[in-house]
Amino acid sequence: MRRHERQERQDGDPIPRSLAEFLARAGVRDRYRHYDLGAAEARLLRATPHPPSGHRARRRSVHGWSDPARDCPLDAERARRDLKAVCLASACAPKAGAHLDSFLADGHTDLAGAVVFGCLLHLAGLREGARFWWQFAAGSGSPRTSAAAYCLYLDHSRRGEHHDARHWARELGRRGFRPGGRRDLREVRLCTQAAVLRYVDQQEDPDLGPVPLPRPGLSGVLAAFLPHPVTVSASAPRPVTSLRPVAAPPRPPAPAAAANRGTAPRAETGQALTQARRALAVVRVLERHPLGVRAAQLARESGLAEGELRPLLAMLCEEEYAVRPALGVYGRGPALDRLAAPGGHGLAGQLQRTLALARDSAGAAVYLGRYAEGEVRITQMADGPATPPVREWVDFRAAAHASAVGKCLLTQLDHDRRADHVARHRPARLTPRTITDSRVLFSALDAVAPGAPVFDLREYSPGVVCSAVPIATGDAAGSLALSLPASHAHRLGAATETLRRKAVPVLLALLLTGAIPPDAPAAAAEEEAIAVDRPRPMRAPVTPETLRHLRQLFRTPVTGGSAAADGPHLVSDTAAAAAYLFDPVPETDRPRLSLPHTFTSLPPGSLTTPTGLVVLGP
Repeated sequence: MRRHERQERQDGDPIPRSLAEFLARAGVRDRYRHYDLGAAEARLLRATPHPPSGHRARRRSVHGWSDPARDCPLDAERARRDLKAVCLASACAPKAGAHLDSFLADGHTDLAGAVVFGCLLHLAGLREGARFWWQFAAGSGSPRTSAAAYCLYLDHSRRGEHHDARHWARELGRRGFRPGGRRDLREVRLCTQAAVLRYVDQQEDPDLGPVPLPRPGLSGVLAAFLPHPVTVSASAPRPVTSLRPVAAPPRPPAPAAAANRGTAPRAETGQALTQARRALAVVRVLERHPLGVRAAQLARESGLAEGELRPLLAMLCEEEYAVRPALGVYGRGPALDRLAAPGGHGLAGQLQRTLALARDSAGAAVYLGRYAEGEVRITQMADGPATPPVREWVDFRAAAHASAVGKCLLTQLDHDRRADHVARHRPARLTPRTITDSRVLFSALDAVAPGAPVFDLREYSPGVVCSAVPIATGDAAGSLALSLPASHAHRLGAATETLRRKAVPVLLALLLTGAIPPDAPAAAAEEEAIAVDRPRPMRAPVTPETLRHLRQLFRTPVTGGSAAADGPHLVSDTAAAAAYLFDPVPETDRPRLSLPHTFTSLPPGSLTTPTGLVVLGP
């Protein structure tokens, strides 16, 4: 070798070497010197699809559970499936409800209840909380809590923590535990996950950190995990299982049936819209009393009871639709001036203020969205340093199947429009929780009750949970949504309830600006008044003199929205025989909002004249 090196230095050119010399000097460091090759070959032989023999092999082939005595270390994907199956079996057990009730009644000391509660937390996505209660139950060493130790064995295997998994495998071997029973691998529906989160509170412990605790009533959620629908009485509505309309008793159609008939399932923000229309009646009274009015007179003129008026006045003062200059006296607030400001920016400014209040109340970033021209659009948003928005790593227009905003808007569309949207935007798997099957997606959307919130539990982004509530804007679909980091998922239920209350001021702003017809149809309003035992709403009567006045007023056609905004204009609701006459805005030092006079029970064609009456849509 040294002779070759000297020859290289003398001649200046390297001497070519053969491939055999390079191979002789090559070597691979043994990284797996402690790896048991024989055990690996045995595992591979057990995994081959040979016909099973014996009772034990027959049991494995039927149930397929991972056995800590032989399957250690365990594949992460198999551990994930087995852990989900164990949690489903625990939630569907006959005594699961009794264990949960004992867990609540005994001050969270019942070990069997802790196991069931941990399984529910795992199915709802709160994995850290589930691990806490499994460790609490398994640490007792009781044979009755072997299921908790088995869950910990699978959970550590799922996370690749094989050292901890071996510890629990040895503990299970000491107890003589062997898994058994049926193995269920169903998907857990989104509405079921959200129902669990509604009954979970997150408590901050100075030593343990955040600890999830159950609320009373959690055992009522267990029925949603059953593999088959619960038998109902003959008087209850039957579930829709086909794409054809099903004969049912005379009651409002279910969302699935309405969608399958091709009609849009209304957002039915019934309660919120009713509250907004009651608030509109209060605002009308405030407009008639620019110097202020006492609460008793306000209740008489608006036709509201004291119990109904009190929360509405609190909301109106918070949103600045009303002010309180003296004790028991209320006047019109600056929000009415903002809505009536020229330039058309009053509504956007007032909605932005409402979103900011919702952000501060819910402690989350808040979004206002709508479905326009076949696309999901986020029109306004309120966030802050403590409430960061969700990072739009995939365009919301292409992620309606995964985001809470998009799913809430899709629930307000009929079946054909949903299918058209999915055909244009194919559902893509954004996270392991994303639903990509359109049939499963449509079934989940149909299961959402009218007006109920829709949830995104880490389907759009793995680190974010979201919720959305529907906002009815006439025939258009709208939604009000929020987003939270996944570490704050325990606050999702309370934040969603706060968001639902904020739908009332949003609807009120849309009512005041004419985006929604200001009054409900006459029949619906009368039915509502009868149902709550209140005086029926007073409306302007339709007389020949009234029709003559309207024809004279609109003898010259009004064209364009700008011309109508300055002078008197008529708004007609096609869904009801009603017309809303807006007086011209008074010429004062400050802008004012022109509130409408309502005329109902108009015969079709009674307002049209040969000279050309123009009825502007909302």
